[in-house]
Amino acid sequence: MDWNRRWAKKRSLPSLAWHKKWADNVEEIIELVANKKIKYLTLWALSTENLINRTENEIEGIINLINKIETKLEKMIQKWLKFDTIWNISKLPEETQKILKNIKEKTKDNKWITLILALVYGWQDEIIRWIKKFINEKWDINKLTKEEFRQYIDTWKYPVADLIIRTGGDIRHSWFLLFDSEYSEYYFTETKWPDFDKKELDKAIDFFKKSKRNFGK
Repeated sequence: MDWNRRWAKKRSLPSLAWHKKWADNVEEIIELVANKKIKYLTLWALSTENLINRTENEIEGIINLINKIETKLEKMIQKWLKFDTIWNISKLPEETQKILKNIKEKTKDNKWITLILALVYGWQDEIIRWIKKFINEKWDINKLTKEEFRQYIDTWKYPVADLIIRTGGDIRHSWFLLFDSEYSEYYFTETKWPDFDKKELDKAIDFFKKSKRNFGK
């Protein structure tokens, strides 16, 4: 979900003005994806670099947004949205961790769509955490398979990504879902996240449908 700040700057808005638009668009896209009967949606909301490099004021604004997720998605959570997080939420404030864990518990039996929020993400960080866990459990590295490796990464219980959409015009993967994207289709769009709407989502899905997926043949 890229280029939120630049979206605000282009409109001569305060640096944090994109927050409400960001949250509104998350709600809209979830509903659109759910109506298309897509079972899993992963949104990358915060990277490890964001947590380090953004100003204290901006990080506080982002944390406040995360803390309001349950209120923002209340109707979905009550009825059909299953919520989960991936990556290293232990680096978030304790209050935020409790809020996220509470939503997970409340929605664990919902089945229509699973929203996976990627928070404090960095593939390098994930590798380091994986290695520490692997060593602590004293596995034999010489017998390691890719199937066993995947059991240690944060997305182990979910299907690999079919389509990865990057908004804002940057053409790079930034390590996102790196192990799970071997056969993913990548869709890059100049559209910034606050302007990513039904029309843009349909373009991405049409692109995916037209892709020749020849792997495994």
